[in-house]
Amino acid sequence: MTASAPDGTTSVAQTKLLPSRRFLGFVLSLYVRLVKATSRIVPVPADVYERYLPLGPTIYIAWHGNAMAMPLFYHPDMGEVVCLASPHPDGQIAAACVNALGHRTILGTGASEKAVHGTGGMAAFRALMRELEAGHSVFLTAEVPPKRGRPVSKGIVALARMSGRPIVTASAASSHRSILERVWDKMQINHPFGRVALIVQGPVMVDESVTDEQALAQLKQMLDEGYERAFRLADQRG
Repeated sequence: MTASAPDGTTSVAQTKLLPSRRFLGFVLSLYVRLVKATSRIVPVPADVYERYLPLGPTIYIAWHGNAMAMPLFYHPDMGEVVCLASPHPDGQIAAACVNALGHRTILGTGASEKAVHGTGGMAAFRALMRELEAGHSVFLTAEVPPKRGRPVSKGIVALARMSGRPIVTASAASSHRSILERVWDKMQINHPFGRVALIVQGPVMVDESVTDEQALAQLKQMLDEGYERAFRLADQRG
């Protein structure tokens, strides 16, 4: 269920969500705030904000199972970051969480064969383009659920190519964590009072000098290596 935001983008209408989803999203937002407030976040590079804030409107991506990297990465000086959320029940809970954290959301899923069958893929793509053109950054999970193997969505590359905006990858791992091994995306749940390694890489520009396939391969390599490095740094003692 969606509503039109003042600038015409599609955002979650909190009043139309089921009370249970709205409540779960709110509780999840409290947990996210607790984790961020009690964790020691170690960014790599150390000057991450000085390096990436001047980029302007940016397409931030993380693996679906590492989606909690973005709230840990967010800094007020980044301005508004609009997040893409799935229209499915779990995505609506995530959207309610994002809204409770003070950000707008766009309901839809990435580019896939289902995009023309009610998932809102094309409408979401146009809304993301409008946000970037309006000077806002956007955040998307890198793969289209529920595909295993973590293939990067072609829609991300198309968005970067058409908008001319850079892509930056974010990967995080906490020394206090749980991994949901039986879930398709192997979701990482960060726990309070840990040390969080935050690996930020890029920017990647998708222009006429690179093919879609090259950009997809580069982004996957960056996300895979960044995620592995985040685990190694988070688990180091001292």
